Amino acid sequence: MQQQLEFNNNFLNQIIIHCIQNDKFLKSVRRVVSPDLMKSRDRKHLLNMIYEYYDKFECSPKDNFFDIFTESEKEMSDELYDKCISLIGVLKDITGSNPEYILSKINDAICHFQLEEASVEFASLIKKKKYTEAKSIILKAMKPPDGLDLPYFDFFTDKSYIEERIKETRYKMTTMIPGLDKLIGGLNPPWLVTLLGATKSGKSWGLMELAVAGVLQGLNVTFVSLEMDKNTCKARFDQIIGFMSSTDSNSPQDVMKYNGVEWIKSQEVIPSIYDINKVEKNTARLKKVSGGGLKIIAFNRGRMNYMDIDCLLDETEERDGFITDLLITDYLGIMKETCPGQSKKERIGENCLGLKDICGKRNMIGVTAMQGNRRAMQARVFHSHMIADDIDTIFNSDLIIAICQTKQEEELNRFRFYIANYRHGKQFTSVGIIRDLTVGQIALGEFDISDFEEFPDEQDVGTDY
Repeated sequence: MQQQLEFNNNFLNQIIIHCIQNDKFLKSVRRVVSPDLMKSRDRKHLLNMIYEYYDKFECSPKDNFFDIFTESEKEMSDELYDKCISLIGVLKDITGSNPEYILSKINDAICHFQLEEASVEFASLIKKKKYTEAKSIILKAMKPPDGLDLPYFDFFTDKSYIEERIKETRYKMTTMIPGLDKLIGGLNPPWLVTLLGATKSGKSWGLMELAVAGVLQGLNVTFVSLEMDKNTCKARFDQIIGFMSSTDSNSPQDVMKYNGVEWIKSQEVIPSIYDINKVEKNTARLKKVSGGGLKIIAFNRGRMNYMDIDCLLDETEERDGFITDLLITDYLGIMKETCPGQSKKERIGENCLGLKDICGKRNMIGVTAMQGNRRAMQARVFHSHMIADDIDTIFNSDLIIAICQTKQEEELNRFRFYIANYRHGKQFTSVGIIRDLTVGQIALGEFDISDFEEFPDEQDVGTDY
C-alpha cells in the first residue's frame, strides 16, 4: 500500500515540476529518468521538452517553460494539447514539495515501475516454464539505475562535499527567537531536536511557537498532538498567532509590556479568541504572508507511534500534495509502543530512533519533547542527566534545549533556554526569555542573564552528556 501511495501520478507530477524549477534536480534526473517512466503522453511530452531545453542550455527552464511550451504547440495534436494544458494546471497547484526528498525516492520509484512492467512478462515466462529467463527479467528490473547517488562514495574522487560545505552555514529555518538563534544559528534537516521541560514548564507552547515560526518561513509543518484535542490545539494556535487571550472577558488582565527599558507587568484589555472575526482575520493574514502550510494531527483519544505518523505523512502527501518540511511531535514520552511487551524505556527509545529515521528519509526537521524527572522540577538548570525514563534520547538528538526556571523567575514571567547538548555547535549556554502565556507567547522578549549564577549550590551541579 505504501508503495502505491508514493509512486503514483502525484509523484510523477512532482518530478516534472522540480525539473522545471530546479537546476540541480534536473541535472540528476536527466541521466536516469526516461520520459517513458511518465506513464502518459502529456507527461512524456513535457519531460522531453524540458530535457531538450536542458541539453541545449544546461539549466532548468524556470520562467521560460511557457515560452518553450508555446513553441512546441505546432507539434501537438489538439487532444495532446488539451491534456498538456490540463496537466500544467495541476502542476501549478503543487506547493511545498521537497525536491531533495523526491530525488531520494527516485531510485525506489524506478525499481517499482520496472518491477511492475517486469511482473507481466515474468508471469508469462513462468507459465511457459522458462524459469531462467523469468529470473533474469526480475533481476534486471531490480537493478538500480545508473547515475543516481550510491549509498557509498569514493573519498578521493567525490567532490560533492564542496557545494554542501558552502551551504553548511545556511539554515532551512530559524526559531525566530533572536537570542536563541544567536546561540544555535538555526535548524537544518535531517536534525531531530528535543525540548526538555519539567511538568507545566510550557513545552507544548514552545513546540507550537516553533510550528508558527516554520509556517512564517514558508515551510510545510505537521504538528502531532498526542494529548490535546482538535479544539484545544486550534485555540492555542489562535492565541499564539493573534496574541490573544483564552478567556471570554473584556476586563483588564495581567500582561507583559516593554516600557523601553525592561519588561513589566501591566493591566491591559486584550483581544479574545472568542472574537471569531478577529481570529479569522489573523488566520487569513498568516496564510497570506507566510507561504507555508500547517497540518494538525490531534490524537488525544489514543496514542501513536512513529510508524503511524509515517503513514499519516504519506496520506497528506497523497491526498493534498503536502510534503512536510517540519514535523513536531508532542510528545515523545507518551508515544505508543512499536511492538507488544515493550518497557517504557524501550518504547521511548524506539520511537525516538523512528522519528530520527523519518527525518532522514524525508529530509525534514523533526522536533519533539521530553519530560524531566523530579530533580529537574527543583533545579535551577535542567541538565541532560535529569531527563525522565530514557537518557538515550539525548544521544539520538542533534539538539537538546532545556526550559529552566526558578520560583523567582516564574513570578516575573521569566525562564531560560539552556543548550544542554548540540552536535553542530556550542553547548552549555543560555538565553533569558520573557514569556506571557496569557497571550500564548512563550518567547515574547528576552532579558539579560549575565548576573545569573548557573550553579549556585552543589546539588545542581551535574554532568551533561
